[in-house]
Amino acid sequence: MRIIDKESNSGKIIRALGMGVGITVALSNQRTSYKITKLLLKEIFGPNKKPKNLPYYFLKLRKQKLVEFKEQNDGCTKIVLTENGRNIFLRFNYEKLEIKKPKIWDRNFRVIVFDIPEKKRRARNSLRDKLKEFGCVRFNDSVWVYPFQCQKEIDFIANYWGVGKYVHFILARDITNREILERNFNL
Repeated sequence: MRIIDKESNSGKIIRALGMGVGITVALSNQRTSYKITKLLLKEIFGPNKKPKNLPYYFLKLRKQKLVEFKEQNDGCTKIVLTENGRNIFLRFNYEKLEIKKPKIWDRNFRVIVFDIPEKKRRARNSLRDKLKEFGCVRFNDSVWVYPFQCQKEIDFIANYWGVGKYVHFILARDITNREILERNFNL
């Protein structure tokens, strides 16, 4: 299976499904179904673009086991991402993941602690690289500190690499070398 680019038509469909845009094809009322489909196409591909053979992309994604078609009780077919499709969606989001800094600091530090086994070295190094990218301060190779809320982002990264059970999160009100950390983060 070739790698799916997030700007390809297949990638746009996966992103739309991953962001919660449920695609349901109503078979009973074709006029309503057509209007909804037209709105979805505009939302997914942009106002002036429409792929020539849209059903082909859905069938291709189904053949690659990235989406599945689920029959609903009301006669509609719902298209949802499979586990592999969700993994591709996560890959798209991983690259642009960032932590939003609030205007007011709550005076707490977040301590990220992990003990990832050597056989998962690639995941461990990737987690460290992402922590550096976020601006976290290294206390130790596997202990990092950040002053703002970041648990969701750290959990996302840990689950992306499949090491969630090795990563722990601590909210610290008192911490040694507090003044040095505050200076480092310009607080």
